[in-house]
Amino acid sequence: MVQRSSTYVVTIKSNNAAFSPLYGENSPANEDSDVLFLGMPNAVLKKLQVEGTSALCEADKEILAGLEKAGFKTDKGIDDSGIWFKYLQRGGGYYLDSGCSQLIADGKIAIKQGQEIVEVLPTGLKLTDGEILEADEIVWATGYGSMRSHCRTIFGDKVADQVHDVWGMDEEGEVRTMWRKSGHPGFWFMAGNLALCRWYSRMLALQIKAIEEGLSGYEDL
Repeated sequence: MVQRSSTYVVTIKSNNAAFSPLYGENSPANEDSDVLFLGMPNAVLKKLQVEGTSALCEADKEILAGLEKAGFKTDKGIDDSGIWFKYLQRGGGYYLDSGCSQLIADGKIAIKQGQEIVEVLPTGLKLTDGEILEADEIVWATGYGSMRSHCRTIFGDKVADQVHDVWGMDEEGEVRTMWRKSGHPGFWFMAGNLALCRWYSRMLALQIKAIEEGLSGYEDL
């Protein structure tokens, strides 16, 4: 495996344990949990996520140490805030471990870390440090890209040139372009898990309703 940069890794077991008080068999109703989690300002939520991430890393310290020893570089997320803000700010750069980490730690999957691929050869890959990795088969795990670039592929330059960058935070600490005006009238981005969709679909619907009812112009949102 060629790992170009670092990755935030958390086991599914630990991640589920962290969220079970909000979304579990004995948790409050989903609507109440959504308010508790998503109704909080991102600046405050990020500080809480730093504390939670530290606890998760402690719970997963054995597998994380095994990854580092095997040459797989891990991190604690953006500003040590874990998976949630990597998702909101990058849309990637994390791995919910379902077993592959142990294969890496055990040496069953070898790691080449911190290098870019500069050339695909008939028999393998050439990396930026000049090393050639021989391979019978190559699997490209490069599906993550910006939503703006995907927009360009699907809808063309005329639409994409008007669309703002998606994900990441604006100067007020809110997620850019997602669930809000995109830059192109009538074109909206909607993404996320069920909790995000439950919460933000209402916010998005209210914006569309305000425009349709003549209560607000698109540029006033």
